[in-house]
Amino acid sequence: MTKEQILDRLTNEVIHNGARHPFYRYVCDLADKYRRYTTGIGMEKDLEQFAMREDAEAFAQRVRITKHVVPAAINSVSKVKYKIPRANYRRILTYDPPNDTKQAEIENVLSRFWGTQSLDTYFSTRWLEIDDTDPNAFIVVEFTEFDNVEQRAEPYPFEVDSHKAVDYAHENNVLQYLVCLLKFPMPIKGDEKHEGEKYTVYLQNETVVFTELNPETSAGLIVGDSDKAPYFEQRDGVNYFVSRKRVFQIDTPTPHNIGAAPAFQAGYTRDLATNGYTYTAFYHAGLPYLEKLIKTTSELDLTMCLSAFPFRAEYAPPCDADGCYHGELTTGGQCHTCKGTGHKSVTSAQEKIVLTMPRESADMVDLDKLIIFKSPDTGILEFQKNYIREMLAAFKEAVFNSDVFSKAEVSDTATGKNLEYQNVYDTLYPTAQAFAGKWQFAVETCAKITGLDAGLIAQLIFSKDFKLKGMEALLLDLETAKRSQAGPSVIRAIQEDIQRLIYADNPTEFNRWQVKESFNPFSGKSADEIAMALTDSTIPAKYKVLYNMFGVIFDEIAQTN
Repeated sequence: MTKEQILDRLTNEVIHNGARHPFYRYVCDLADKYRRYTTGIGMEKDLEQFAMREDAEAFAQRVRITKHVVPAAINSVSKVKYKIPRANYRRILTYDPPNDTKQAEIENVLSRFWGTQSLDTYFSTRWLEIDDTDPNAFIVVEFTEFDNVEQRAEPYPFEVDSHKAVDYAHENNVLQYLVCLLKFPMPIKGDEKHEGEKYTVYLQNETVVFTELNPETSAGLIVGDSDKAPYFEQRDGVNYFVSRKRVFQIDTPTPHNIGAAPAFQAGYTRDLATNGYTYTAFYHAGLPYLEKLIKTTSELDLTMCLSAFPFRAEYAPPCDADGCYHGELTTGGQCHTCKGTGHKSVTSAQEKIVLTMPRESADMVDLDKLIIFKSPDTGILEFQKNYIREMLAAFKEAVFNSDVFSKAEVSDTATGKNLEYQNVYDTLYPTAQAFAGKWQFAVETCAKITGLDAGLIAQLIFSKDFKLKGMEALLLDLETAKRSQAGPSVIRAIQEDIQRLIYADNPTEFNRWQVKESFNPFSGKSADEIAMALTDSTIPAKYKVLYNMFGVIFDEIAQTN
């Protein structure tokens, strides 16, 4: 789409007629629902009143009593995603040809992307959170105004949630534009307030802002019959847009000239209900089970609070309070001692019921039969608790296509357990790919905005055989590879994964290890193979010397530099 086409739709359709993208209401409702489910705030909207069994007061009581488990269920599956930023992947951020100055500058820009936190930290935390609560939100790479000569721009993330992203369009899966609507209070006529609107349209090379002006101060800009058609005005070099007696000032900040709209949607799981136009949350496949949980959890909480405790049945003598007759005082009014029951009863563990001793033993009351406690049938409680457990397990299985996180015992065989984890990895692999793709887009956008894009190579590479392996698993792989006499390239690849895990928080040191290892003449060979090579007369002496003096040589190089 051309800039003219986009601005024409913005002014004539979006601003003037209130048009929105085709699934605006759908994604707003979905975002509200996701937020309720992940936080638990406002979930009374998801409870239904049983009109035949409870009135409004009883329903309100059930709402107060209910403690939802849905946020905990979502948290338990979403936390697995947070392992992805700690997985073994290759982070490539370099220049071709190498340029240490630009390398340091781009790393410095990215280190301040999210306030005092880096772009990497933003993606490993905040981006994952947005996918849970509002996957159709946009993340815009904004930047502060800057002096082209004295300083570089400072990029930062600006989050546009589904309610604010009123219009956007893609062509061939490339974002053409995004319209963000912000509303702000605008006082007019004394205490009367009007809600002003600010439309920001992000284009492929620039950003255009339409800000509504106070109608009292901008009345002089309205010319002609503004109720019928929108039109533009220019006064003193400033452009205005008039729509139904509303006046918008048009501003164009410093162009970014990056050749692409500087924004991307947070989500990555395409919603089949909209043919992929919108996105769903990571856990969306298990949503039906969460909806079943809401009702059952509410009923269980209500039953536990009101019915699941023993009740007392007793024979009690008449109330012996002064002037009490069947609960009423002879002087009028209700007896304060028995509360109108007419009986004397135990009200605390320290009280007692005193019976007059009869003259005949036959008239004595069996004290064991005086008071009894009856417990209600707990069968329904067990049924509800088991049902909740089943729904929680089904929810996790629906998300991961596996019961490895829900069943009490894993498969008896190693093969069965491995297949279960393969399903989990298959579920997480799209998240890893989205993490890499969106990270790369953000880094390249920051580089273009700051003028550091020439020759930049930015990639996160996850293996297609994606696995979340820790140090223990990698060491076991290394031991197995050596025992099975795997080739040096296999062993070296595993060693590289181990070093990447060791230096996960220090990519500079990992790069140094890679450089050193590239000069290791016996890289990937076992200790026995190295011992044989050192005594083999066919191996050139320079390689033996390099291996024996490896540490000393690189220490001297480091001291020289």
